[in-house]
Amino acid sequence: MKKWLKITLTISIIVLVVSGALVVFVIIPVVGKNTMLYPSRDSVEMAYTPNELDMTYANVTIPTSDGLDLKGWYIEPLDLNDPNSNVTLIVLHGATHSKSFMLNHYGEGFYNQGYRMLFFDSRNRGESPDTELGLTWGIDEVKDIRAAVDFVKDQPEVNDSQVVIFAESQGAATLLFYAEKYSDVSAIIADSSWAYGDQMIEKAYPMRSGFPWIIFGQITIAMMERHYGFTFADISPAADAGNITMPTYIIHGNADLDISPEDATTIYNALTSASNRTLWRVDDRGHVKAYLESDYFTRIAQFITNNI
Repeated sequence: MKKWLKITLTISIIVLVVSGALVVFVIIPVVGKNTMLYPSRDSVEMAYTPNELDMTYANVTIPTSDGLDLKGWYIEPLDLNDPNSNVTLIVLHGATHSKSFMLNHYGEGFYNQGYRMLFFDSRNRGESPDTELGLTWGIDEVKDIRAAVDFVKDQPEVNDSQVVIFAESQGAATLLFYAEKYSDVSAIIADSSWAYGDQMIEKAYPMRSGFPWIIFGQITIAMMERHYGFTFADISPAADAGNITMPTYIIHGNADLDISPEDATTIYNALTSASNRTLWRVDDRGHVKAYLESDYFTRIAQFITNNI
């Protein structure tokens, strides 16, 4: 083989190896990281408002302790003569959802129970602003619940002793982190939370990024943990649940393929200090699909009535 051909072949192999290494160890992990930090917004979903359900409401801005202005809907009760109108229900979405998604799936069910309600977009979702850190899986989002609770308690018509929070998926994990830190609401309902963050992210990464966990996931998560300054093992509701004292309702679909239904039992068993704890594992329902059960909202209403 001629010398120039050998040189050309060697250079080509080096270029291919370096390019492949860049793709495997840099480009794909960076793309995966950005996908996980900043899930896309659904503009069609965001068009669903309380107008669709003929609700009386106000568009509100909720300031957080770190300077964000979250966007929400403050919804009047269906009937002010209903005893349930004294209850204010704060509703929080999951990692890839928004207040519009929650209104579409849960709004009518809760509205018909008679509650005053606040639906709001957490940071990096819906109409609320983005942050440099992006989605933090509950760490910074706790500040958003703190702001929402402060907002409703500032309203003159709200009974401070009858504030309840409902959340699903990542929002449910955030809610459990909040309840471990604060004891200023009457009860919480957590639908489809994970128990341990490191187990959750191993399943979530390939589903959300489209890349396999082996090699790509491990590199990406290492990048994300450096970005955050905490590890996914640090965001484990089951590890914090023992400090929650308020009544807590844990709900999970037994057909959930995103988060193991056993996580609900793990969290429930860890709620050793809760004044009341209830677990409902719903047969034949997938991730955040328990609301399709005909008695979903009446069960929650009964839990609230029994615990406030």
